[in-house]
Amino acid sequence: MNLGPVMPHMPMNVPAEIHRRIEDLDHPGCWRGEVVVAKGPLVIMAHGLCSIEPALRRSCWITCEAGELSAEEAQEVLRIWSSRVEGADEVA
Repeated sequence: MNLGPVMPHMPMNVPAEIHRRIEDLDHPGCWRGEVVVAKGPLVIMAHGLCSIEPALRRSCWITCEAGELSAEEAQEVLRIWSSRVEGADEVA
């Protein structure tokens, strides 16, 4: 999901969950369900998702009130938040 202009204004502390698809071992490439792996503030879930081995991230995503974020989108929102914080320091 592309969150577009919502992403820069998304609060870090919005409740979020990391989900993981469960592969059907009897039918490779098919999924038999999903599980919630972790719950917490979006900023923590974004860091958590980005810490998962890249090859395993494909089966994971984050859900929050604004929608779903892939690992790539989580990295982007972390980058945006980091640049906002750095910019705030320069203004102060």
